[in-house]
Amino acid sequence: MATKSGNPPEKRRKVFGLSLDRDLMLEVQHLALDQDRYVNEVIEEAAKDLLKKYREKPTKKGPE
Repeated sequence: MATKSGNPPEKRRKVFGLSLDRDLMLEVQHLALDQDRYVNEVIEEAAKDLLKKYREKPTKKGPE
């Protein structure tokens, strides 16, 4: 089964419950609706972008 955006679903999925700020979640839901995407797709994209941001950030070294 394909997603709204036409991409095939990932082969391995993990159900994960979490609590988010209500206003933040409403914004995410509106964004997903505006883009004709599932909320899950938008949240996954945000998580991937966050991980990429921190992977690219140079690590701080302590005093030597």
